[in-house]
Amino acid sequence: MLWGTVMTRCCISLALVVAFVDCSSPERKEEPPPAPVAELPSQEILALEKTPGSTPPLMDATQAVPALMAGLDGAPGPSPAYGPASAPVYVFVLSDFECSVCRRIVEPIKYLARRHPKDVRVVVKHNALVSHPRSAASAAASIAAFRQGKFWHYSDRLFSSPGQLDGESLVTHARAVGLDADQFRKDMDDPATAAQVKYESALATSIDLGSTPGFIINGATQMGWSSYVGIQSIVDRELSRAKQIAASGVPPERVAYEATRQSGPNGEQLAAALFPK
Repeated sequence: MLWGTVMTRCCISLALVVAFVDCSSPERKEEPPPAPVAELPSQEILALEKTPGSTPPLMDATQAVPALMAGLDGAPGPSPAYGPASAPVYVFVLSDFECSVCRRIVEPIKYLARRHPKDVRVVVKHNALVSHPRSAASAAASIAAFRQGKFWHYSDRLFSSPGQLDGESLVTHARAVGLDADQFRKDMDDPATAAQVKYESALATSIDLGSTPGFIINGATQMGWSSYVGIQSIVDRELSRAKQIAASGVPPERVAYEATRQSGPNGEQLAAALFPK
């Protein structure tokens, strides 16, 4: 009975979201932010944790390549994102496709982004834990999907299909979301793809977010997932702080960067590691 109510509310809420526009490249012009979805009761948000991929995928956007941080293996690359680049709050999600808790955050994070379409930008970074044998390959596959403009489609597919992360299944999932399978294989096997996964995983460890999921919200870090309410409270706090920074004359497109830089003793490091110059 509860889930029927959840799905009814979600369908009503998601009717407010602009339709997904397919694209052949993540380097596209970003669409104007849609209207925010309706607020859901906490018990319905909690229910969403059980059904990754149950709402439509987000629209792909691109977070530009940040500067290379010395001492880390691999090399940075562009990251999948959702939300306007000028959003005052950036939520970086460090995730692992074999992490059972990461499955739980899929729909709550999508809901968070849709509740704040103008104010929040979600950026995904990979933390492929060495204890998970298929994590690095799955992360590489998601980057290959991102190169064809369907990261969020593909990510939803992987998180909703636990245990189906072998090589053949990764290609099957690619076909299922409409990707060019030959190009997908090439991109998945590209050395630059593996280098990005290695680099982002090393970055997570270097900033004390070695377990998954991890979050960086305008410089505020959290390892693990307790509840949607906890993440929302951090976002609310950071929105207030971002308004003060914007009022000081910082351009909108640099507010989240400046908020991260001012976030504490590690702020400079985090801002340099996460944002393009």
